[in-house]
Order: sequence, then C-alpha cells, then structure tokens
Amino acid sequence: MALAVPFTILPAPLVLRIAKPLKGIGNFIAATFPGLRLELIQADIEVTPREYASMALVVAVSNAVIIYALLALVGAMAKRDLLALAAVGGFGVGIASFSTVIFYPRIISVRKMRTLEDQLIPALRQLLIDLRSGVPLFQAMASVSTGYGEVSVEFRKMVKEMNAGMSQTDVLNEASKRIASFRFRRVLWQINNALKVGSDVATALDAMVDELTRERVDEIRRYGQELNPWVMIYMIAAVVIPSLGITMLIVILSFLNIPVPKTIFPAIWILLLGFQIFFLSFVKSRRPAVEE
Repeated sequence: MALAVPFTILPAPLVLRIAKPLKGIGNFIAATFPGLRLELIQADIEVTPREYASMALVVAVSNAVIIYALLALVGAMAKRDLLALAAVGGFGVGIASFSTVIFYPRIISVRKMRTLEDQLIPALRQLLIDLRSGVPLFQAMASVSTGYGEVSVEFRKMVKEMNAGMSQTDVLNEASKRIASFRFRRVLWQINNALKVGSDVATALDAMVDELTRERVDEIRRYGQELNPWVMIYMIAAVVIPSLGITMLIVILSFLNIPVPKTIFPAIWILLLGFQIFFLSFVKSRRPAVEE
C-alpha cells in the first residue's frame, strides 16, 4: 500500500527524507518493538522496521517542535509567558505522535483482519464448491480472486505469484506469514499440509469451513449473552442515573436556596450524547460479522 504517515504535520515525503540518516536510532527503537516487522508485513507497508521507527521519531520531534513554536508565538503575541505550557504541550504531542505512528501498523492489520474474516467463510465455500467440481486448486483460487473483498485481494496476490513461477506450497507459506487473520492462516496451513502429504485438499478445506462456521456461531451466541449486561449498564448510566440525579440535584439545591446553574442541563445533555455515541460504537465493534 502507499506509505501513509499518520498524525504528522510535515508532508510524508519530507518525513521519509529526514528519517533516512536516522536509521541507526531507528534500528535501536525497532529493537524495542519486536513485533513491528510482522505488523508492517501484515499491514502491507513496504518499509523496514528501522526506517519506520526512524519516521516515527521524526514525526514525534517535528510535531513537538511545531506545537512548541506555535504556543510560544501565541504567548509572545498575547504578551504572556506561555513557554512552560508550550513545553508541556509540545512534549505531550510528541509522545502522542510517536505512539500513534508506531502502533499504526497494528491498527491497520487489525482492521484488515476484521475485513478479511467478514468474507472468509463465503469465499472458502466457493473454493470448496470448485474443488469438489473437479476444478484444479489454481483455477479455484483464481475464481475467488474477485467478489470477496480483502479475501479476494489476498487470493489475487497468490494467483499472481503462482503465475510468476512460484510453487503452490511456497506461495501458501508466504501468504500465511503476511496475512493478518489467524483464521485465514489456519486455512492456508491446512491446504499447504494437504498438498505436501498428497491428501485431498477439498476434504481438509471442508473440515476447516465447518470449524470456522462453528466458531462464528459460538461468537454470535456469546455476543447475545454479552448484550444483556451491557443493556443493563446502558439503562443505568443513560436513563436511571441522569433522571434521578437531576431530580435529586434540583431538590438539594432548592433546600439550600442555591439557584440551578443554567449550564448544567446542556452539559448533562452533551455528556449523555457522548456516552451514547461511545456505547453504540463499543457494542458495534464487538458485534461479529454475519454472512448473508
């Protein structure tokens, strides 16, 4: 994929140019994140770990310096001493920038994993139908290289590598290293083992489809069981506590002859709105995908 540097104020090509002389420091930083290499491969980011780590350092330092300079300039224009605030703000932005960039490949790989697993079972069923119909494995993989989202993208890469002359076992082995989804990797391992021992690939694939289907059903069942306590928490936090809390607050303030602040109701409304958006996003993120 095209290299995208997140959370950077400077242009990405300039960040990459500045980061090249800092590969030594980047190598040291990359050593503290041993999983970075695999995360870069799974996120399809075509740079080495030390190059990416040096880019994260450049982004952190440049963002910190820019924020510090902007706050200091604002303080100078307002004729106020904001150097301490500028230093704290720059340091905080630098730490946040470094963390965002260094964990960005993991976020991308997790996102790809979810997208892959959404279409994995339908694609494998199509592959199984083709194999049982007598279609060779290469042609069956080519048939599912379109129409199944990220799963088709991965199969398309494998078909392209086979067309380039790589053996099927080598292609499957390499794909199982770069694919973020553990379930997809398990399928590729089973197909690869079946090819190595000369057994029927359709039989191994059929067993994997059944296993993945059972896992998906179990996920849906667990999700349904999780909803009951989450609904209870939502009712308490979004309905019971605000209504009773506001009532008790009005009663207590009336006994104390303290007027109710006019800003309290908009503040409560904003807090409730933010909580509901967060809660709905959280529940949606935990919802398993269901194939139609």
